[in-house]
Amino acid sequence: MKLAKVKIEYSSGTTIVDRVTLDPATGQVHLAPRLLGLLSKMDESECSAAFSLEYRGHVLPVTPVVNGGYVVALPTDPPPGIRQILHAVATPSKDQRQQNGRYLHTLSAASIGGTVGYVHSASSWDLSTVVGATILASLGVVLWYAGFHAMKGE
Repeated sequence: MKLAKVKIEYSSGTTIVDRVTLDPATGQVHLAPRLLGLLSKMDESECSAAFSLEYRGHVLPVTPVVNGGYVVALPTDPPPGIRQILHAVATPSKDQRQQNGRYLHTLSAASIGGTVGYVHSASSWDLSTVVGATILASLGVVLWYAGFHAMKGE
């Protein structure tokens, strides 16, 4: 059994965030009795909710089953080796995306700073100076935008 964070969002704006236990072997989600009671009360006056579970950086939809329980389809881990490393790079978690975005913003600031230093150290304004400064400034803007896009929330 593992602890996992669930988020239940209703169309009225009510959001419930709680922890549940998760059986990684079967994908069965076990809710606390107080949460089950709260869900049954909300079902009386609200329409169906968006129910999601966060597990190992993945946000997974939770579906109810016939016996009144809940289940989630857990993602499979890639086999160890180079495929596991490539999978981690291709599908980063939310925290990893935040860190990548911060790193891109740092590179953007360095590029803009490099542009200023490059322009001030140039002895003459010739074509190579203008092209180099333009490339560095453009790179800074592109890196800033990429960092902004990476840090965008869920």
